[in-house]
Amino acid sequence: MSKWTVRALVFAVLLCVSFPVMAGDEKADAELALVAINVADLERSEKYYGEVLGFKRVWTYPSDGNDVIEIGLAPPGGGATLVLAHFNDDPLPEGKGSYGRIIVNTANAKALAKKAEAAGSTLRWVTIPGDNPPTIVFFRDPDGYEIELYQPPSP
Repeated sequence: MSKWTVRALVFAVLLCVSFPVMAGDEKADAELALVAINVADLERSEKYYGEVLGFKRVWTYPSDGNDVIEIGLAPPGGGATLVLAHFNDDPLPEGKGSYGRIIVNTANAKALAKKAEAAGSTLRWVTIPGDNPPTIVFFRDPDGYEIELYQPPSP
């Protein structure tokens, strides 16, 4: 088994175990509000996340639209916001995408993967053994950030 398959298996197990943590009317002390990443080109990245994942602009900073340095994108139906930030024209640091990834839960990983591929991304499918495994696909956005699509096993 490759190291990526092992990592995907560990993640899948943790994901399955982690989701049912909240029971009844309990409220979490904290919840994910947004994820912010630095990008080389705001317009290109906004277009990419809109075309591939269907994310829509919900705010800009500054809000008057002049010299925008941040764009907030939200998935259809709500959820944590993705912030695209571009502060200057310095090159992004080498390896900036190696420290983590953006994980997107989805009911249709194959359709989103097709959109990512059409937008120029190279797909890496993870094969997990079993009769009803989750679907996991990795790819990188135009700035090199890794995106993981996670589709749970069929009910």
